Amino acid sequence: MWIRSSPLHRTKRAVAPILPTAPSASITRASLPVPAAFTTHHPLSIKPQRLLLLQLKRIGDFILTAPAVAALRAAHPQAEIVGIVPDSVAELAACMPGLDRVLSYRSASLNAAVWASLLFGEWDVCYDFTGTDRSALMAWLSRARESLGYAKFASDGWRMRAYTSLCDASVRDLHTVDFHLALVSGNIGMPESDVFAIPSTLVDSVSKINELGRYAVIHIGTAREEKFWPAERWAEMIAHLIHARGMNVVLTGTNAGLERTHLDTLRGLLGQGGLRITRAVDAVSQVLDLTGQLSLVETAQVIAGGALAIGVDSMAMHLAAMLEKPQIVLYGPTNPFHWRPRHRHAIVIVAGQAVASSDFQPKVKGQPMELISTRMVVAAVEGIAREEK
Repeated sequence: MWIRSSPLHRTKRAVAPILPTAPSASITRASLPVPAAFTTHHPLSIKPQRLLLLQLKRIGDFILTAPAVAALRAAHPQAEIVGIVPDSVAELAACMPGLDRVLSYRSASLNAAVWASLLFGEWDVCYDFTGTDRSALMAWLSRARESLGYAKFASDGWRMRAYTSLCDASVRDLHTVDFHLALVSGNIGMPESDVFAIPSTLVDSVSKINELGRYAVIHIGTAREEKFWPAERWAEMIAHLIHARGMNVVLTGTNAGLERTHLDTLRGLLGQGGLRITRAVDAVSQVLDLTGQLSLVETAQVIAGGALAIGVDSMAMHLAAMLEKPQIVLYGPTNPFHWRPRHRHAIVIVAGQAVASSDFQPKVKGQPMELISTRMVVAAVEGIAREEK
């Protein structure tokens, strides 16, 4: 459902007035006309030549915006599509074929080039995937002929007036990929065009990893302490991959912050178990520890070259999902309904459930990660192995 808003838009060359701190009393969501629901494409009134995308959230959100970018590229093959994204994720734009270029936004910086591009870019359409005060201000300053945001994030206050149209998609009732797709089209599900790919110009950076042969990527890290799985169980899982499945293992991650303590414990346990851990590829590698050594793009490349990826709810598992690699993802405090991989090579394990999950609900109570046993993850590995035969 789309709601036609009443923005404070000007002509292209107009000088931007001071943004009000509150909307006019007559501008309320209830007072706006509600057009019929769309089913295929967002009803743009123009044929856009320059599209601006605002995605200023975390890495995972940016990765899961890739299908929406691909949908826009398929709908507007000749248009220039530009994204404004956090500096920390800008390098991943090279893996999104639908993006022509990105503008990096750095926190606590002036970002003069970004603001100048917003003001003088002559944008036809602006899509705000972020829904914050900052992104609403950016949408308003872009002076795009059409500016689209979410009603969920702009249903009251001055944000509503930054857009010409508001998408009434429910963040609670949709997978994050579908929530992003809803802003750009009526189609739910992955577009058929290229969504996420590693350019050939980047492939050489970690090509030596191919000397390992068949390997599994293990990514234990996450931004929240309660999402970590016990290191003892990771050690058991890695031992199974090496001894029972004949695979080498590659550890990825930042090796910093909360992750460092868990990785140190895991490395100690692996050493006690007699496994050979190296920080570079060599002939005796059983566990190749690349934590703290890889860029985001290199992490994506390592995942793309692996036979299997296993991890908790994290950006690495979102990368594996976009690449449609065989993967096993462990969920406890977070709800897999909104973040899980949905391709046929993925297995989702939820804390508190006896078997791998296939039924997901938009509202469930989180459970501690300790409720996921090593046995459950081993069973998932064996299930994927049977599918490969």
